[in-house]
Amino acid sequence: MNRLTFLVVSLGSLCWARVGVAQTAPSKWLSYDAATKAVTFALEAGTPGKAGPFNFNGYTNGAATLVVPPGNTVIMNFVNLDGTPHSAMLIPDTDPMPNMGGDPAIPAAYTKAAIQGLPQGGKDVMRFTAPQSGSFRILCGVPGHGLSGMWIRFKVDPAAKSPSWMTS
Repeated sequence: MNRLTFLVVSLGSLCWARVGVAQTAPSKWLSYDAATKAVTFALEAGTPGKAGPFNFNGYTNGAATLVVPPGNTVIMNFVNLDGTPHSAMLIPDTDPMPNMGGDPAIPAAYTKAAIQGLPQGGKDVMRFTAPQSGSFRILCGVPGHGLSGMWIRFKVDPAAKSPSWMTS
């Protein structure tokens, strides 16, 4: 192996995150105030990229998980970056996947216009307290969007000391 190939391979390996391992999320998505136990997360619907328009933060079909400690205040700043209306709500992490949104699994864990969706550029804030434990899905409540893969996971982990972002 020549030096240039070795350098490219070495630098490339530094850029790849291990799959399925908790990662420090980009600061634009996740922040944590340990003093107030407040988790702030930027939830982007329809993030441009390879995932297509039915994604949250570029992930589909549960390929990303936001993990938070129990009892923390969760503030999700939702924005729709896509031309198609989208929304967000927390539902139980169980099958079958519903066709559209309904009652949220946690009080206040939904955006306005959950069934109709918010237009491109539309914003809302979900603010709720994480329960003591549980596995949930962040689902787009617009009919058919969740079935098309527009959901990621949300987990409340009693062992978590701070929030984390996991991808697979």
